[in-house]
Amino acid sequence: MVIDYKKIEEKWQKAWAESTFFESEPSEKKEIMVTAAMPYVNSPPHIGHFRTYGTADVYARYMRMRGYNVLFPVAFHKTGTPILGIAKRIIANDQDLINDFISVYKVDKSVIPKMVDPYFIAEYFKKEFERELKACGFSIDWRRTFDSIDPLFSKMVEWQFYKLKDLGFLTQGAHPVGWCTNENNAVGQHDTKGDMQPEIEKIVGIKFKEKDTNNFFICATFRPETIDGVTNLFVNPDVEYSLVELDGFRAYVSRDMVAPLSYQMGIKIIEEVKGSDLLNKVAINPSTNENIPVLPGRFVKPDFGTGVVMSVPAHAPFDYSTLKVLENSGIDVPKGPYKSVIRMDNSNKSDDEPPAFAYLKKHNWSIDNNSSEIVEIATKELYKDEAHSGVMISGKYANMKESEARNLIRNDLIESKNALLIYVLANDSVVKCRCGATVIVKVVEDQWFINYGDKKWKDNVIAHLSTMKLYPEKTRITYQRIIDWIEERATERAEGLGTKFPFNKEHIIESLSDSTIYTAFYTIINILRSANISPESLKPEFFDYVFNGSVEIEFVSKATGISAYVLKHARESYEYWYKNTSRHSGTDLLYNHLIMYIFNNVGIFKKEYWPKQIVANALLMYNGQKMSKSLRNTVSLHNVRETYGTDALRAVIIGSVNIDSDSNFTDLFVNQMLQKFEQFGNIISELNGYESKELKPIDFWLYSRLNSKITEATQNMEEFRFGDAFNGLFYGSLSEIKHYVDRNGSNKLVLTDFISGVVKMLSPMLPHVCEEFWSMLGNNNMLIKENWPEPDNSMASKEVESEEKIIEDTISDVRNAIALTSKMEQNQKKKLSKISLIIADQWKFDAYNALVSKRKLSEVLSLIDQKDKERTAKYLSQFKNPMELIALKDISSELLYNYFKDACKYIKKEVDCDNINIERESESQNSRASRALPNKPSIYLEWN
Repeated sequence: MVIDYKKIEEKWQKAWAESTFFESEPSEKKEIMVTAAMPYVNSPPHIGHFRTYGTADVYARYMRMRGYNVLFPVAFHKTGTPILGIAKRIIANDQDLINDFISVYKVDKSVIPKMVDPYFIAEYFKKEFERELKACGFSIDWRRTFDSIDPLFSKMVEWQFYKLKDLGFLTQGAHPVGWCTNENNAVGQHDTKGDMQPEIEKIVGIKFKEKDTNNFFICATFRPETIDGVTNLFVNPDVEYSLVELDGFRAYVSRDMVAPLSYQMGIKIIEEVKGSDLLNKVAINPSTNENIPVLPGRFVKPDFGTGVVMSVPAHAPFDYSTLKVLENSGIDVPKGPYKSVIRMDNSNKSDDEPPAFAYLKKHNWSIDNNSSEIVEIATKELYKDEAHSGVMISGKYANMKESEARNLIRNDLIESKNALLIYVLANDSVVKCRCGATVIVKVVEDQWFINYGDKKWKDNVIAHLSTMKLYPEKTRITYQRIIDWIEERATERAEGLGTKFPFNKEHIIESLSDSTIYTAFYTIINILRSANISPESLKPEFFDYVFNGSVEIEFVSKATGISAYVLKHARESYEYWYKNTSRHSGTDLLYNHLIMYIFNNVGIFKKEYWPKQIVANALLMYNGQKMSKSLRNTVSLHNVRETYGTDALRAVIIGSVNIDSDSNFTDLFVNQMLQKFEQFGNIISELNGYESKELKPIDFWLYSRLNSKITEATQNMEEFRFGDAFNGLFYGSLSEIKHYVDRNGSNKLVLTDFISGVVKMLSPMLPHVCEEFWSMLGNNNMLIKENWPEPDNSMASKEVESEEKIIEDTISDVRNAIALTSKMEQNQKKKLSKISLIIADQWKFDAYNALVSKRKLSEVLSLIDQKDKERTAKYLSQFKNPMELIALKDISSELLYNYFKDACKYIKKEVDCDNINIERESESQNSRASRALPNKPSIYLEWN
């Protein structure tokens, strides 16, 4: 069967649209609102978008079949600077960008000149997204679509920020932000290449005074708790440094860091200094007052921190190894034993050897084997272990956990003017603005930010998180860690598209902050449009009533000019839809958007409307590589959809793996999937060649597999194991149908029932193909309106399935036995003449099941008559691990014997032997009869 995918997609999408089945309104049914993270429309959709929206669509379709009233809406994100950045690049005639738009995304050349206008860009790509999402057949209620610069939506965002301020969560002050020095603007995730959120981290710059001057060395460190173990400082002799004045004192910093640090504090360059001129100077440890030398360290990075590093050889493998290398080259360095300040246990003594050396030694480090890889591994292991189980040895915080003492010691150093805070980006790789400039950290004065560090707010979020369903469940610990870690987030910027910041109309609200509660707007946007409500009417009182019911309807109607009917309709819609939500996103948004989504919903709405479920799917690979615009390997959704059709993409991208694993798109995989679709279609086309007849054992097997499959697929779908569900339903069913036919199954009624059930369950994954298959099966109703099948337990027989499995396993064993014995010298030049399959006696089944139940041989033997003890003990002793056995309670010796007799013709065909003899153990004269086991008949081959 050749399937015209384009034709059936158009056919069924037209039918779905005409049915208005996906246009959802409150009803008596149980509700759920399924939402996927709104796409940023600075370019057309690529196949990476397909995974998140496809996953949400699969779930929405599944929940409709389960009897839920499902709302699945979509919105589009236009906020921020990326779209503005594209316009600037077009104005600058950026040929790389222009060529990508034309060659990869098929943007017509005539459109490019219009893209100097950021609003044109945003609307152009929004329409591209709409077109593609509709062409994919996603079950979206398109009446509820909006974008993040829609004036109606902006009014809700303004209300959100009034609420945050009233609640004390929106504050103003000096605040560090990611900053592009080229654009002269704050930078968030959507403003960077690769959508990397600038992760800002505090470190401490400890001041070590130069012994003979009033100059200081500032050492940036993540580990101020190790200060008592400092033996020396390291500077890079090949680097240029500057003596600068900052905050009332003079200090040495690398020249590369002068400019970045100037965005955090006032800096004035006094003079330039070579790194080599700083060697052999003496500094004073501010904690111990000990004199310590300044030594050469070529590992010191000039573009991180301050370009000066404090050396703690007892706890830093890099410091220890560097000192030993310097000493070996004849340079005078501090001698051991080096002072340990952290222990790994609860004793009062430190180890005889410093931890740094112990961890290096563990990885076979030596002066002659001083590889950076070994030192790096040792460093990561030691830092991790000390952070987890380290305890301070002495001083003010003796016997305190190292992780707790760190911040206390940092604060002490800052309060005593012996240190200052420095902000750095903690991302694993360099963060680049979309314009190409490297992102730095800037401290912005009078910056507005959302204080996610508010303790009461955090406590509420943590408590609510414990009640939420999170998929995959393993992400829960990540959410918990981020909630604990997140603090203030800047929420305004000077330029870009978006809602005006209510407390500084010259700025806009940044792109993450305006996209946290937008899901609530889905519940009312269609009502506002139908009633022709103007943005000016959406005063704060409107949202206070609709979302929180905190004001009287008559007052709101008078204040806004909106009728009480519309107000009541909006509130009822919100109350119905928002109390049960399933939020879908990629794992890349877990560290920012999803956490902020929980916080803002918990902070602003009433408890019964807080988020109920979050689903974070892994990413999509293309030919084994992560897709990235910077790698220039993004694949247009339009191109592959036109080439292969939507359902093939759904199968490969969503059905190939569970949500916690990256899926891998390859052209070969998609083509193989298309062949399988046609194979499935051929089976349905051939059904008319069968007749309905009286049921045989193999028919009961197929019915049993269907009902077992319903139970398995339902559980997999409920837990978002879409890969397991698809593999069992699609590949498993093809295999089972083949097995059924090979076993001489030919009952049209049975095959039709089986295929109909499977097609129903596959329809959330393959909606277009399954609608066509459903029609081919003779059904006049649309499949989208069908319910998910319920298992008929009376037709699910573990007995029949187990017997069929034993037959398949036995066939495999016979084949192996033939292959092995045919090579024996005595059988060469002979032909296989007879195969005897001997079924174990019932007492073996009983004894085996007793062992499975009791798990101990002694307990089984205590129930056996004395005369049978020896026989039973000898038989059961071959099962070495009773805890790993599975009961065979549904199978008896006689049933298995009769099942093998019925399957004899099939076995003959599969093993290519016409003489198959099925025997009972008790009746057999064969010397191998006693070897028969309940799930493994004894096999005897005769060669002539």
